[in-house]
Amino acid sequence: MTSSGGQLLTFSAGRRDTMVKQAAVRDGSVLLIVSGSPALVDRHLDKTLAKATAAR
Repeated sequence: MTSSGGQLLTFSAGRRDTMVKQAAVRDGSVLLIVSGSPALVDRHLDKTLAKATAAR
């Protein structure tokens, strides 16, 4: 398994800023890209990869 560690993206609209994390993980021929709240991406990345690789 190879992980990018992720990147943090900040979007600004008007006076509001939103932070989003994007992480990419490669496991064999499966490439998984997850985006969302930084804490939720960190919490669910392993579980999501397990589901994606089990479905093959």
